[in-house]
Amino acid sequence: MSHYGCDYHRGSLLFPPPENIIIKVTPAEFRYEVIRDYFDKVIILIRENITEQAESRVYADLVEKKFTPYTIDPQFLIDNKAKIAEMEQLIIRENNYLKECDDCLFLTYDELYNTPDGIMRLEEYLGTKFPFRVNNGKKYRDNRKSLI
Repeated sequence: MSHYGCDYHRGSLLFPPPENIIIKVTPAEFRYEVIRDYFDKVIILIRENITEQAESRVYADLVEKKFTPYTIDPQFLIDNKAKIAEMEQLIIRENNYLKECDDCLFLTYDELYNTPDGIMRLEEYLGTKFPFRVNNGKKYRDNRKSLI
């Protein structure tokens, strides 16, 4: 997948490191120390709403719906309540680990989608100006409220 002149990879590092690449990994996939030494810039992106993140991760794992828009059926949330609760605990542990990382930029999805501050902080960190802004209507998950 390629956007705006950058390659995007999910969960794998390439050797030697190419230029202009975005790799999305979780703390379970790579320790921060490996990532920090591998890249010149590291952005740690978390969601403030851990419950919604847990719902989305469980849904993506079980339904295999990734990188496309989706709506989670309320029955799915009911049927997978225990898995979602377990995922919330995992995310809390991951976020606590990520809070210990240094020499990086911490952002939340909320900053990127709901305020101009996130993009401005990202531009400052990367030393560039983006010709676009994040469109809240382009999120993969819609904003419907959970029924549980």
